Amino acid sequence: MKTNSIFLWPAQVCLFTFVLTGMLSAQTYYVDKNHASADNSNPGTIDLPWKSIGHAAETAVAGDQVFIRAGTYNESIYFDNNGSAEALIVFSAYAGEKPVVDGTGVSESQNGIIIDKSYIKIEGLEIRNWEENAVWVENAHHLEISDCEVHDVTYGIGLTDGSHEFVLNRVLVHHFALYGFDVTPSSVGDCYNGTFNDCVAHTGSDAEQNVDGFALGHGDQYGFTFNRCVTYNVYDGFDISSRNSTLNGCLAYNCWNGAYKLWQDQVKLLNCIGYDCTGSVVELDWDGTPGVVSLMNCTFYGGETFTVWVENHADALHMTNCIVAGGDNIGLAFEQMDVSQYQGDYNVFHNNNSDRAVVVGYTDEFTLDQITSGSWTTYSGQDAHSWTVNSAGLLFLNPAGYNFHLQGTGVAVDHGTNSGAPSDDFDGNPRYTGTGVDIGAYEINDGTGLEEIENGDESLLHCRNYPNPFYSATTISFAVPVYCPVTVKVYDLTGHEVKTLVHETVASGEYSVEWDGSDETGHKVAGGIYLCHISAGEYNEVRKMVIRN
Repeated sequence: MKTNSIFLWPAQVCLFTFVLTGMLSAQTYYVDKNHASADNSNPGTIDLPWKSIGHAAETAVAGDQVFIRAGTYNESIYFDNNGSAEALIVFSAYAGEKPVVDGTGVSESQNGIIIDKSYIKIEGLEIRNWEENAVWVENAHHLEISDCEVHDVTYGIGLTDGSHEFVLNRVLVHHFALYGFDVTPSSVGDCYNGTFNDCVAHTGSDAEQNVDGFALGHGDQYGFTFNRCVTYNVYDGFDISSRNSTLNGCLAYNCWNGAYKLWQDQVKLLNCIGYDCTGSVVELDWDGTPGVVSLMNCTFYGGETFTVWVENHADALHMTNCIVAGGDNIGLAFEQMDVSQYQGDYNVFHNNNSDRAVVVGYTDEFTLDQITSGSWTTYSGQDAHSWTVNSAGLLFLNPAGYNFHLQGTGVAVDHGTNSGAPSDDFDGNPRYTGTGVDIGAYEINDGTGLEEIENGDESLLHCRNYPNPFYSATTISFAVPVYCPVTVKVYDLTGHEVKTLVHETVASGEYSVEWDGSDETGHKVAGGIYLCHISAGEYNEVRKMVIRN
């Protein structure tokens, strides 16, 4: 038998010894203010826990994990030490419990959690009642915040001073005065490479303020990704002032100004939905430098002033496989008399004011009929394969109820281009690759049946819920591939179980169950994103569901 030898240089030996030693010395600590013996002089064990989270933050070093028991902790928290790439410092809610960091009566700081250290992970906390930021991050990197809830604050979560390589997962921020999530440049440096997964920002507490759901401040910031994020009841939903940034499967609605306010170069929206905004659903704002905004397979509906607006002719709008519909005034608006930077095709246009479907410089105006006849294509050189409809009801299942799933016979079905189209739609269903993908954020779904399991593939449950988003109730449909135990549960974004809908053994076949938006006690849950987890034997799927207020 051949034996392989490994030789380490002295420096490598030292590094290996350091990492191994750090891993072996990592500690697990507990904070439990309600424990009868809680004291910061304790060793921090589960039987002799610390009393304050702040003491744990001063003490924990790379590799340590701190579990925080339920209770209201009226204290500001500041981390004294960095973790490392091999050994994060982790602060977690104790399993099944939700500790609260509350600013009521706190005088030493008006910020709940302050982080200027790196390789930190925080999960499962509720942070509330702070006169400034719930979480404030300065010049930190490799930070993760997951499954936290922030509310009743002036500012939600703010990052600045060159912070980078951070991830926020399933964070809910609501009832804030000026922003839910904000990334801001400063003299210290611009932030970059941040990811937001399944985060929600809703309900600005002051309708007179320019309050943003998600804001990326002006500067040279770059490299941000938003996956399946939602914002509503704010002034601007997504205020994006960072280059090379992508929004995938995001939703913004009921915005007092705009759903998507886009400033920078190389900003992409894929499978995004925006509707019901007083100003514009989408606006390309001029920052003094030409940039490109790409919209692919998006659905934009119901701008009171504009549905899509381009402020300056030097900014390029690339729009493909999109639906621009339901506008009360102008559908697609170009502020200046120049459309040379516009590239668009395979789109569908509708506007409540059919005479102003497209307007250039408030002088050249094109009706829906003129788009159909080709006048707009002759004028612009674009939209040769685009379509129009005279009624939104010919496009969507229920536009009045904001159900933007497509009508099976509508012009948006199979009339998009495969080139550059995302592989999945807003619901996470695969897009077809036949004669063409569907136009808009959804692939065809009439809500009456399940997709066929093709090529004998029984590895997926093919679950869906309809309608989605919904107000009062939704029906969850799924196919069980084999005789097996089935569980259907609803979770909120913090990972807490809301309700069990199914827990029984069933035969193979197609099934459906209704969820009325209530929890186990029968109380209605708040609006926002919820996750439906379906397990059948060895098969599992998770489906995102959106409840409107």
